[in-house]
Amino acid sequence: MFGLDTVTSILLILLLVIVGVGIGRWARRRRVTRIYVGLDHITPVDVQVRAHDLIEAGRFSDAVELIRAESQVSRQIAVEVAEVLRGGGVLPGFPVFDEGDLTTRVRRLLEAGNRKQAVFLTRSTEEMSQAEAEAFVDSLSREPNT
Repeated sequence: MFGLDTVTSILLILLLVIVGVGIGRWARRRRVTRIYVGLDHITPVDVQVRAHDLIEAGRFSDAVELIRAESQVSRQIAVEVAEVLRGGGVLPGFPVFDEGDLTTRVRRLLEAGNRKQAVFLTRSTEEMSQAEAEAFVDSLSREPNT
C-alpha cells in the first residue's frame, strides 16, 4: 500500500481507525448538553447566620458541624461553606417563591429582630457587597411599611 511494507501499512490503518473512533465518540459527546449545578453548596440563610455567629465567636469546628447537620452535606462541603463565611462571603440560600419579594422578606426579618439574617438574605439574593446590603436593609428599617 503506497509503497509501504505490510507491518507499516497495518499500523497506519490501525492508527486511522483509532483516530476515527475517537473523533466519532467526541462528536457524539458534543451533542449531549450536560448541566451541573452544585446544589451541595446551597445553604439556608438562617444556617449561614448561625454558623457565622459561631465563627465570629472562634468556634469554627462547631460552625462546620452545624452546617453538616442542618444542610446534610459532607464534612468537606461544610468546611468549604464555613471557609466562605469566615472570609466574609455568603452562599446562595434555598429559593423561596411563596414568601413575597425581597423587600417584604427583609421587612419581616427586621420586625422579628433578625437584622443580620436580613443582610445575609439580601447579599445571597442580590449578590450585593456587605456595605450595599447593610445600606439596603437600613433604608428599609427607616421606611414605614406601606
